[in-house]
Amino acid sequence: MSYLSNVRVWLGQSVDTSSICSDYHELKSLPFLTSLGCAIRRPSLRKTHLNADLRRKLGLNGPLMIDSGGFALSMNPSARWSVRHVSDAINEIPADIFVSLDIPPHKTDNAKDRIRKIRESVRNYELLLERFPRKVIMPVVHGRTQEEVECCTAMIASISPTPAWIGIGGVVPLLQRRRLLAEWGASPESFIAMCLRTVRLQFRQSRIHVFGAGGTRTFPAMVALGANSADSIGWRQAAGFGSIFLPLKSQRILSPGAASQGVRKVLDRDDAVDLMRCECPICIESNTFRGRTSLFRKSFHNRSIHNAWVIGNQFLRWPKTRAELSSLVQEGGLGAQWAVAVKQPHSKRTVRSMGIRLGPI
Repeated sequence: MSYLSNVRVWLGQSVDTSSICSDYHELKSLPFLTSLGCAIRRPSLRKTHLNADLRRKLGLNGPLMIDSGGFALSMNPSARWSVRHVSDAINEIPADIFVSLDIPPHKTDNAKDRIRKIRESVRNYELLLERFPRKVIMPVVHGRTQEEVECCTAMIASISPTPAWIGIGGVVPLLQRRRLLAEWGASPESFIAMCLRTVRLQFRQSRIHVFGAGGTRTFPAMVALGANSADSIGWRQAAGFGSIFLPLKSQRILSPGAASQGVRKVLDRDDAVDLMRCECPICIESNTFRGRTSLFRKSFHNRSIHNAWVIGNQFLRWPKTRAELSSLVQEGGLGAQWAVAVKQPHSKRTVRSMGIRLGPI
C-alpha cells in the first residue's frame, strides 16, 4: 500500500464565511476542518451553524473534523467556554474527528504554567474520551521544550495508549515568528521534527495530525517526518492577497508590484509546467498559461478554488514513495532548514530522567 493512501490535508473553513467549495463536486468531498472557536468569537453561531445541521450548512459531504476552539479561547480567555460546551457540541454535531479542548501555552508562560496547561489539556481529553468512547477524540500535544513534549505524550499514553489520531499544536506560531525558547536553541523546523519523532515513537500506530501545517512547502516535510495529516486555511488567505499555490513550491503572487518587498515570488514562465498540469475547476477552463493567469487575476473566487484544489490534492505531484520524498527534503528540495531537520538525530529521554513528576492528571 502506498504511503499516500494515508495522507490528507483538511481545508480550513470558518462557518461564518461562504462555503464556495460546495459548488464544485471535485472539492465538496475533500476533507474539511471547522472550529468551535467560531462560536467563541460569535456565540450565535453555536445555535445557527454548529449543530446537527452543520454539514448541510457547509454544503460538504466529505470527511469533517471539528476543532474544539482551544486556540480561539487562548486569544479570548474571558470567553465562557469550557470542556462542557465542547462536549455538548460533540454530542450534537455529526463529524468524523473531534479535537479535544486543548489549552495552548502562551509565549509568556513560564515552565510551571506550561505544565499546568498541559495537564488541563490532557484532563479535558480524558473527560471527553470517557463520555464518547465510540467517537474519535483527538488529543493534542503541546510543549515548548523536548521535556514538555515528552511529558505531554506520556500523560496522553497513560489514558489512551493507542489513540486513532493524535495532534501536534503550536506549529504555526513557530514558523511565523521563528522564535523558540532559549533552552531549546534550534530552528523551528528542527523543533517540529523533534515533536513529530517524539509523538511517533510513543504512538507508533496512531495517525498524526499537525495543526496548521498543510501548506505546499510545509506539509511534504511533515509527511517525510512521519505525519499523516495537516490542515490549512491558507487557500483563502493567499487568494485574498493575490497569491496562488503550486505543489512543492512557495506561494506565487500574480502582480510584480506586490513583490516590491520581496516577500513572495512572482508567478512566471518557470512555473508554467506546474501550472499547466493543474486540473482544478478553474484551470481546466483554459489550455494556455496566459489564459489561466488571466482567470486568476479576474477574481478572488477563482484563486480560492484553485488553491483549495491544489492544497487538497498536492500529494498527487509528490514522489511515489516515502523514501523518495525524504530524499527530496534531505537534498534541500523544500529549503535548507527542512533538510537539516530531517537529518537531525533524535535523542529519546524518559519523563523520569527529566525530573518531571506526572502525578494524577
